[in-house]
Amino acid sequence: MKQAISTFIEVRRELIEEIDRFPASKVDSVLFGEWSLKDVLAHLIGWDEYFARIVGLLKSGEDIPYWGSISSFNEASVNARRDLSWQEVYEEFIAVGEEFVRTYSQIPDNLQETRFWKNRNYSPSRILGVNIHHYAKSHLPEIKKKLVQLQNK
Repeated sequence: MKQAISTFIEVRRELIEEIDRFPASKVDSVLFGEWSLKDVLAHLIGWDEYFARIVGLLKSGEDIPYWGSISSFNEASVNARRDLSWQEVYEEFIAVGEEFVRTYSQIPDNLQETRFWKNRNYSPSRILGVNIHHYAKSHLPEIKKKLVQLQNK
């Protein structure tokens, strides 16, 4: 798990570097399907916040709400931050990511492979892997590609 956390930290650092290179005039422009860069961050905040929260519930033995429809979850995460400024969303993205890392770094060994839900194969270890993939294989390449396109205009 320590190696996976290190990988997540590195991928997240690279993502933040690319975000910081993005033209300020374009952060609210719809450039990623139906989303702006601000919406992409809002989406990542929603998942990181949720994944950190459910670890706390797992530790305390409480019932853990399943995220349900991915598209509905994404929409709710983006809509919850729609009226915030870029700076507010960016700062929340940084803070929530740091909390995610702190939370996942402190998961006891005996809970790392414990399923959040009996009928679904998601444990803290698996969620960390999913999140690494989500950052590294989905959003980081999208943002890099869009930066190249914007620079070539």
